[in-house]
Amino acid sequence: REQLRLPLSALVIALLPGSRQSELEYMADLFIQTAKRINERAPQSLFLVPLATRETRAMFEAALYRNAAADLPLTVLFGHSQDAMSAADVVLVASGTATLEAALLGKPMVITYKMPAASYWLLKGKGYLPYYGLPNILAGEFVVPEIIQDDATPQNLSQALLNLLGDEPVRARLVHKFAALSASLRRGA
Repeated sequence: REQLRLPLSALVIALLPGSRQSELEYMADLFIQTAKRINERAPQSLFLVPLATRETRAMFEAALYRNAAADLPLTVLFGHSQDAMSAADVVLVASGTATLEAALLGKPMVITYKMPAASYWLLKGKGYLPYYGLPNILAGEFVVPEIIQDDATPQNLSQALLNLLGDEPVRARLVHKFAALSASLRRGA
């Protein structure tokens, strides 16, 4: 937090809407609307949004404008996803490798994802696993919430994040679970 010039006592939420432009098309508005809802209920919140490329940054900034969210206490970072997650109390993250990074950093998270409806129904029909997020897949159980596709609304996501923020015992259990997950992945490297 000192490196990012954030108050040590602040309530910090990292928003990781994805690294690809196709993900930002589906996730940027959703993440911004979620942040707005959280800010209404917890106005002391600060948001960090690490983005991988100039293109994704431009897309996210356009979404901020589109959603009349220029006044959100939000900092867009160029890269620095691990710094943002390390500084955060909780993370809202698009399903992908960032979910494993967040788990290895011991960060409580809510996993979400949206994609074109036809793609979703094709993948859902395959039914390989009941989980989408890597922490849940590796644990073989639902360790963190996954709010996917039609369920991924600003209302549901903001409520899940606020629930995590308000439940210290759940966050402590997640940190313990993530430490065990990290230990299970170590192979002497």
